[in-house]
Amino acid sequence: MSNTEPSPSSADGFISVCRAKGKRRGQKASERKVHSKSEPVGTEERASAEFVPVFRRIAEAECDLQESSFFTGAIEKILPVLKQGHIREIVCLGLGKLAECNISRYQLAFVRCLQRRLALEKVQYFDPVFTSREKEILRQLDGIVLEENLEGKYAAKQNTLFYLPHCPKQISNNLLWKNWNLDKLGRIYLICNSFEQIITNSPERFLQNNAHYILQIAKNTVEVPIENNFKYTDIFNDTSFHYFNTTLLQSKGSSFWEATEPNYTVEDLELITKTKSLHLTGNGLKNAAKIAD
Repeated sequence: MSNTEPSPSSADGFISVCRAKGKRRGQKASERKVHSKSEPVGTEERASAEFVPVFRRIAEAECDLQESSFFTGAIEKILPVLKQGHIREIVCLGLGKLAECNISRYQLAFVRCLQRRLALEKVQYFDPVFTSREKEILRQLDGIVLEENLEGKYAAKQNTLFYLPHCPKQISNNLLWKNWNLDKLGRIYLICNSFEQIITNSPERFLQNNAHYILQIAKNTVEVPIENNFKYTDIFNDTSFHYFNTTLLQSKGSSFWEATEPNYTVEDLELITKTKSLHLTGNGLKNAAKIAD
């Protein structure tokens, strides 16, 4: 098998043309205006014409990303750990409005490039802000779109990478609670907002209610910061790769493993719950009042 990474189009039925963009480092993706001069991009017959511009922009983002020193550096840090951990699936939460938002498309590009490096067939996606159109785009990219809002409470049945780009701390906290035993914590790996930064930037009394399990696990976490040297500075900022030191966790007493389901106050809530529509991520929507197709 070749060690060369497949092109962004090879598994997905659309053709991309990778070109050196020459963008100025430090520019923000949210400030970028898209005026593509690349060649028209073909799709498989299953892809309707309305999706072609989105597919083109996703393909361009993948080309941009996989050719960058940012991605090379990130992969060098995290890929050996994920391969040693025998990752079997990727679950991506909080991707945002990928049809509209440049940040979301680059975050999608990251997880798809990583998926290819891990030789995994599918990625599972959920965000309550996805429209029907965005769900169909992900399906046409061979993704699995999850329909139920579990508020991050996913139990890891096998070794799983959870990719949570700029999700609220409560999503990570809920995920930890759902997997709060030695066996399950040994199965999960997270790319999300830095636990260290969350703890440093918030008072402990606030964290006890809103990030209790992050606070509990922090000293037993291996956190690998992902250097924010991509040309757009507002996509991967404050992002780290996390996994858990199960050797240290083996010495924890029964009180450590007591797990009460998190209950957040409305004032502090940052996620979209099953019953209330609030802002989940920074990817294209702000203070969304309703989730609608």
